Amino acid sequence: MPGSVSVVTGAAGFVGQALVCRLLADGDVVRAIVLPGDPCTAELTERVGRAAHLEVVEADITDAASITPTFAGATRVFHTAALVHAWAPWDRFRAVNVGGMRNVARAALEQKVARLVAVSTTDVFGIPKADETFDEASPMQRWGEPYADTKIEAEQWLWQFHRETGLPLSVIYPGWVYGPGDHAFFPSLAAAIAAGSMLFWHRDARLPWVYVDNLVDACVLASTHPAAVGNGFIVHDDADGPTLEELCAQIAAVIGAAPPTRHVPYAVAFGAAWVLQSVWRLFGIARTPPLLTVDVKAFGFQWRLATAKVREQLGWAPRVQTADGMRRALEYLRQRR
Repeated sequence: MPGSVSVVTGAAGFVGQALVCRLLADGDVVRAIVLPGDPCTAELTERVGRAAHLEVVEADITDAASITPTFAGATRVFHTAALVHAWAPWDRFRAVNVGGMRNVARAALEQKVARLVAVSTTDVFGIPKADETFDEASPMQRWGEPYADTKIEAEQWLWQFHRETGLPLSVIYPGWVYGPGDHAFFPSLAAAIAAGSMLFWHRDARLPWVYVDNLVDACVLASTHPAAVGNGFIVHDDADGPTLEELCAQIAAVIGAAPPTRHVPYAVAFGAAWVLQSVWRLFGIARTPPLLTVDVKAFGFQWRLATAKVREQLGWAPRVQTADGMRRALEYLRQRR
C-alpha cells in the first residue's frame, strides 16, 4: 500500500529480505527489524540499495521495550523472525519463538496495527501418517523437537490472544521455502554432497515446495484481504517438483560433485542422529552435529498439504512455477560458491 508503514521482523532473514524488497517496490515505508550484529543485514542493505523509505532497526524481539516503538503508526506487521534450524537449548527456542511472538503481538495491539501477519510453519501439524494430507483444520501435533514444538506453543497462545483482544491476525503456514537468498537449505545440501556425507532414508519423497516470492505474495494478500482476518493459510506451489534425490543430483551438477545415491533405513539414520546429539550434549560441543533427529524426521516422510483455502479465499496462485523457481535457486547457489 503506497505510503503506508509496514514493519518486518526477521528482516535480514531469507523470507524477511524478500518481503522487504516487495514492500519497498509496492511503495511502502518499511521498518526492518534485524537482530543486532546480524551479518545478513549487510546483504539486505545491498539488495535494496539506498532506499529512501527503508529504516533498518536493530532490535531483539525477545526484548519488548526494544521493538514496541518501531510499531508506532504502522499499518501492517509481518512477523518472520524465528529460531529455526539451530543447535541451541530448548530455552533459547522458547525465548525467541514463544516470547518473541508474544512481544510482537502485544506491541501490535498496543500500537493499534491494522493487521499482523505471522509466518508460522506447516510443521505445527505434525508428522504425516501414511497418506495423510494436512489442511488448516488439522490438529497441531508435537514433534519432540524444539522448533516445531515451540512454534506450536507460540501459535496456541497467539490464537487465544486474538480471541481475547480482537487483534487483527492472519497466519501463514509455508511449505518448504526455496529460492534466491537461501543461505541454509540448498547450501547445507551442497555442503553434505561435496563432503560425500549426503544420505537418504526415504525414497522418492517429494517436498511441498514454495518459491519465496510466491510465499511473499501470500503474505501481502493476507495483510490486506478482509477474509484473511482470523484465518490461517497453508501456502505451497502444488506442483510436482523434484524429489530430494533429484534435487541433490541437480545440486551435485552445479557444484561439480558426484550425485549422492546411498540409502539407509530410517531407523539407522534416526539412531545415528540420536547418538550424535547425545555425544554433542555430553561434551558440550557448540557446533551443530552432522545429523539431527529433526532432519531425519523432516526428510523421512511424504508430505502432502492442501492449498484450497488460500486459493479460494484469497485468490492466491503461484506466479513462479516450480521448474523456473528451481532454475533460479540453483543459479543463485552457483553464483554464491
